[in-house]
Amino acid sequence: MRLGLSLRLACLTLGLCSATVLLRAQSASSSPPATSFDSNQSAEADPLSTLEDLLDRIPDFSALNLPSFVPTGLSIHSSPHFGDLIHRPYLRVPVGGRWKMTTNFETHGELEGYFRHGLRKSEGESAYGLDRWAGGFKFESPKPPSTQPAWSTGADFSTPFGRPPLELTDGHRHFVPYVAMSRVISVDQRLFGYSSVGLDLLSHAGGLPANFGRNELHSDSMIFSAGLARDWPKFRTSLTANIGTTSLISDENHHVFGLRPAIVFPLPRFQGKHTRIIVTVGGWSVWGPDGHELGASASMRVDFRFHPGERKLSF
Repeated sequence: MRLGLSLRLACLTLGLCSATVLLRAQSASSSPPATSFDSNQSAEADPLSTLEDLLDRIPDFSALNLPSFVPTGLSIHSSPHFGDLIHRPYLRVPVGGRWKMTTNFETHGELEGYFRHGLRKSEGESAYGLDRWAGGFKFESPKPPSTQPAWSTGADFSTPFGRPPLELTDGHRHFVPYVAMSRVISVDQRLFGYSSVGLDLLSHAGGLPANFGRNELHSDSMIFSAGLARDWPKFRTSLTANIGTTSLISDENHHVFGLRPAIVFPLPRFQGKHTRIIVTVGGWSVWGPDGHELGASASMRVDFRFHPGERKLSF
């Protein structure tokens, strides 16, 4: 009974979020263009330019695979999981790259390593190593008029690497095809909407036991996400709602609903021509088969971009 009520609440919330995006987008498309965020730019600046700038400045959006329209070239990033210092005996350090090959096509990959930090006891024998690698590709629509949504489609793949400690893997490979959309809702309010739908197709990685965490779905699932983001003068905020369900594409009937607010702070003092550092503070509230859970997180991401064309890294 509680699960059914939670699912109805989740569907209602996600539906309202999606409806808000569509209604505000329709309203924005019928109103005259407003001025750009940057006071130094012309009042006739393309609102989509503000969208691509925002997507570029909020690194967490890369997980939703939204269209970004960044220039062709190579970017490298690293985002250590500092929360592991509290919750795990190992600190994970992923290093990834993103190659924008053409205006509309990119590939990306990431390799994650780990080492024992010594602040928590560990029963594992390995003190350091590699635990996961991931990759994928994305095709973006040609840059549309400012009154139209931008979309992207592609697929991601991730798999355990070698035999990592059990607490660092769920023991499965993930193949995730998706379609995503983003839209300027209000330039005056610096407000953006985004949504995505995808599949998470699982296959067991040989030699590793299944090790799913709390409220993680154990079989193939469909994932729906929608949210809003706003660009403030000194920081950016976002709120994302998502639903994962196994009932549509597998024999199981489980659902997970989550809300994830986040605040992104740039560190302009450390900005270089091709370098930037961004700190993200966020939280999450999840309802699923294992009950309700709340949590908070903080991360720091370092970006390096090479041959970025006419646009350098911005905040």
